Amino acid sequence: MRTGVFAGSFCPVTIGHVDAIEQAARLVDKLYVVVGNNINKHYSIPSDARLEMLKTAIEHVQNAEAVRFDGMMTEFCASVGADVMIKSIRNAMDLQSVIDLKDINCDFWNGDTVFVVGSKQYRHISGSLVRELASLKQDFSEFVPKSCLEEIKKYLVR
Repeated sequence: MRTGVFAGSFCPVTIGHVDAIEQAARLVDKLYVVVGNNINKHYSIPSDARLEMLKTAIEHVQNAEAVRFDGMMTEFCASVGADVMIKSIRNAMDLQSVIDLKDINCDFWNGDTVFVVGSKQYRHISGSLVRELASLKQDFSEFVPKSCLEEIKKYLVR
């Protein structure tokens, strides 16, 4: 059985994330979708709430399980016996960061790091775009899963 890990901050989960998770899930038998915490980021949404929204957003992906992990993602990969870490890229900047991540992962874990390319219609969507639109009191509903919209608004719309 091939096991994969797809990690992100999901602050908030977007339809771009869901698209990439669906792509990643087709590559493996079991996919762990991990809500991680980056110490260099400040999150607008608490990690438990991000996890619950992610679970809602991907409940239709049969072989995916949303979980939370606060340590180094290679440690999580090793703990679940993952063969592959799957990252999504939207543009050249994302590609460079995934290449750098792959190089670092090799020092800590024996699996592969691969990427999927976000679908054309979603590549411009990011959590930071949604947060910015919310801060400007603009409608961001087309960029997030409908099942999570009201919960996301609780944290981002002031």
